[in-house]
Amino acid sequence: MLKRKTEIFKLLGFTVSVDVSWGIILFLVVWSLAKGAFPAYYPNLSMQTYWIMGVIGALGLFLSIIIHEFSHSLVARKYGMDIKGITLFIFGGVAEMKDEPNNPKTEFFMAIAGPIASLILSMLFGILYQMATVMELPVPIIAILGYLSAINVLLAIFNMIPAFPTDGGRILRSILWWIKGDIRVATLVASRISVFFAMFIIFTGFMHLIQGNVMGGVWWILIGSFLFSAANSSYQSLLIKQSFAGKKVEDYMNKNPVTVPSHISLQEFVDQYLYPYHYKMFPVTQDGTISGLITLNALKSVPREKWPTTQVIQIMQKTTKDNTLPAAMSVQEAMFLMNESGISRMLVSAHHKIVGIITLKDMLEFFTLKIELEE
Repeated sequence: MLKRKTEIFKLLGFTVSVDVSWGIILFLVVWSLAKGAFPAYYPNLSMQTYWIMGVIGALGLFLSIIIHEFSHSLVARKYGMDIKGITLFIFGGVAEMKDEPNNPKTEFFMAIAGPIASLILSMLFGILYQMATVMELPVPIIAILGYLSAINVLLAIFNMIPAFPTDGGRILRSILWWIKGDIRVATLVASRISVFFAMFIIFTGFMHLIQGNVMGGVWWILIGSFLFSAANSSYQSLLIKQSFAGKKVEDYMNKNPVTVPSHISLQEFVDQYLYPYHYKMFPVTQDGTISGLITLNALKSVPREKWPTTQVIQIMQKTTKDNTLPAAMSVQEAMFLMNESGISRMLVSAHHKIVGIITLKDMLEFFTLKIELEE
């Protein structure tokens, strides 16, 4: 399975990872700097120099975003919040919170820490830019310092847009939460306001396209679409967290799942289990005890002509921490791990024994039913 993100380093107890989508933004930043910004403002340099400047500028942006996210994480830790790590993705970075802030004050200070860090970085790079100019250092150094000063100001401004889940959106929610006294109502209102801002950004993008600014228009549309999607999902995400608060995996697991005997052939498995039940994963039993699992992907790895002569036990996966969840694990953490791994059906263990199976589909169906009853 393709991993969505790769860990790059650990610092101050936080794991910093890079999402696969970061490769897209890294290429676009380097390309736009080397082919657009730097040649426009600093002409008559060699193309090789521009590309080197583009790479260094992109790495500076990379470090700036990490510092921005670290400021969120350090403030969150100060207020007792559990931050799993920091992930860089296509539109910047995100501090991975396991839970929502427990009060508006915590959310406000955690959210505003990022833009403040970006503004401080902008001032520092600005001072270095002025010093480099006075000292008449090489043009590439002056250009990169000027770019990093400007880009950190833009990072601060962009993140202050009141479009949840940006920092500005979280600040807006913290204020609404303080006024309303209810995080659910505050999230709903902030999400609706965010949708309007996202639509405005998308509209701005189309206007740029009409005026002939293709690259700028595409960027505005992509950013607006991301904010629109995030704003719509933020309220639902909070409802999911509230619905499963305090619940454990054992509360939602299926204690009597459909199991497959280890000795039957793959053809029998397909005819008697896969087609009738159409699950992508089945627990496998040996001597009446669940000892592993068989997946659709494992089946597909075996040529069809070998299905009648190959037994389930020959391709089944043994139970490991990657396909098994503890019965005492919280549902929120379980859903996070299932989403992160892309595995929607997992075995459940207790006291070193498989006691059931839990599926993302079953939990989401419960959530949908609960919301319909409440609303």
